[in-house]
Amino acid sequence: MRRKYDLILFTVILLIGLPAVQSVAEKINNQIGGKRSELSAEEIAGIESQYENIPVTQWVDYNGLKPTSYAEWKSRQAKPTAFSARQVSLADNNRGGLKICVIVNTGLYNDILASLNQYEADLVAEGHTLEIITSSGGTPEDMRTFLQDRYAEGMEGCLLIGDLPIPWYETDCWDGPTHAEFPCDLYYMDLDGNFIDDDGDGLYDAHTGDVFPEIWVGRLTPSPLTFGASNEVDLLSNYFDKNHLYRTGNLPLQKRGLSFVEDDWIPWAVPWDLDHGLCYDTRTLIYDDIQTADTSYESHLEEEYESILLCAHSSSALHQFKSGVNYSYTTNSEIKGIDPTAIFYNLFACSNSRYVDNDYMGGWYIFCQSYGLVSIGSTKTGAMLSFDYFYYPFGNCATIGESFRDWFSAIASGGFTQDETCWHYGMTLLGDPTLRAKARQPLKIISQEIDEGRMGKYYSSSLNATGGIEPYAWQIGSGSLPAGLTLNESAGIISGTPDKYGDFDFTIVVSDGCTYSEFSDNVSFDFEIYPPCGDLDQNGLINILDAVLLINYIYKNGPEPVPLSNAYIDSDDLINILDVVYLLNYIYKDGPDPICP
Repeated sequence: MRRKYDLILFTVILLIGLPAVQSVAEKINNQIGGKRSELSAEEIAGIESQYENIPVTQWVDYNGLKPTSYAEWKSRQAKPTAFSARQVSLADNNRGGLKICVIVNTGLYNDILASLNQYEADLVAEGHTLEIITSSGGTPEDMRTFLQDRYAEGMEGCLLIGDLPIPWYETDCWDGPTHAEFPCDLYYMDLDGNFIDDDGDGLYDAHTGDVFPEIWVGRLTPSPLTFGASNEVDLLSNYFDKNHLYRTGNLPLQKRGLSFVEDDWIPWAVPWDLDHGLCYDTRTLIYDDIQTADTSYESHLEEEYESILLCAHSSSALHQFKSGVNYSYTTNSEIKGIDPTAIFYNLFACSNSRYVDNDYMGGWYIFCQSYGLVSIGSTKTGAMLSFDYFYYPFGNCATIGESFRDWFSAIASGGFTQDETCWHYGMTLLGDPTLRAKARQPLKIISQEIDEGRMGKYYSSSLNATGGIEPYAWQIGSGSLPAGLTLNESAGIISGTPDKYGDFDFTIVVSDGCTYSEFSDNVSFDFEIYPPCGDLDQNGLINILDAVLLINYIYKNGPEPVPLSNAYIDSDDLINILDVVYLLNYIYKDGPDPICP
């Protein structure tokens, strides 16, 4: 059986080719720093063609569970109150990082304040600006207007914590057609497009204009999670504890990925796993009909993968696996009990991230006790496709929020087709969007001062930094080095033979080795180059006047030479008559050069 699938895979790869990694890299690099560019017609056609053949994820649930409808959800909501949003904290260390907005349900704020304070300290230490807002009441329109205002002030992304306004979308999909109603966080990401409710039923049903997402958005919504008498405060507090451990390198997992692909997508398993490889060099690929069973998946959840890509028909409460003619299931309660050893999840799993459903599975992946910080998935039928546009930036130090936004931008190129709307409009990011696959300590220059140099004498001094991702790149930020000295920008070494003396002020900047989103730090130096050894009066010449000054200092309590090190003419630890003799011998008898230390 396995040989049969290998033959199918080989045939598919010959027909469709492997992912064009370099073209993806070039395209994503064009979008660094929030810039975006329309994909070429060929690239757009490549994205759109996949919808013709790839089976869509399906809602399956052996208990007969149905997705929560808009009417059911609406009936559970309290009577709307006026929208309120108040800044409670603004932290900025002026290091040029991301500008991030955290919006917290007002009722939760005081109970998780200690966790928010730690989160703020972590982000500021990484160089970011963080604004914390408490909010209550209002509508999705109110929240979007607030985000539009913050975006106009430079905000790049937002984390929503607790129960906050939820925008809903509706559309008809697939053959039938099937009517779908679902939460749509693209509404908060695309801040200048037009979302329209044509029939006035409270659900958007059209999206026009500029449909590119401007910002990234993540959600932490624990209120629907009930297993084990869970409560929002405990789940959020534990989440931020894990977050801090990961950021500080104290939540270690093997840097590898798991690609677990169910039967319907076997022909695409290898290309999708290669896309996963844009971020993780080491991976395990499970894709045949014998191995893709619940027991296999659950055992792999305990084997330390930093990232998991799962492709399985699902509901908001379970995954279905087919092995031969038999079906097996992994449920939300099992995920909580297993406490998987993974950090990032890409859930190609129908409605697994439907955060309006009780004990939604995408929530339990990130609110487990020990691990789990981000799950990306859909609130409806559908999932991510064109994985390369996500995993390339994520593998090059972009935050997972930036990677998610740029993936959405690639899909949005040329406008959303109906297939793209049905597959992707329910996509949402659950967890902290500021996390990176390569956990990085803040980048810090630890060389706070450098040794003095001497005119005419070879000089070398190494700069050192800690944190970030090596290799580092060093450069002069302002000012300049003394003539004769250069900075090795890859090694961080200042070297050469200075041909001027004096005080020189300059700033050194270091950035880390990420091609997408750099960390940086800078330090200003007051650097002194001493005159040549023996030039005690600092007039640029070594002559009898310097010898007289030295004799006067030694025997007549005369003024101290500046710098004093210039008087150690013979390079021993004493200033005495031997230094005078050495200097006179150099001046009048072509003796050896002075050799001050």
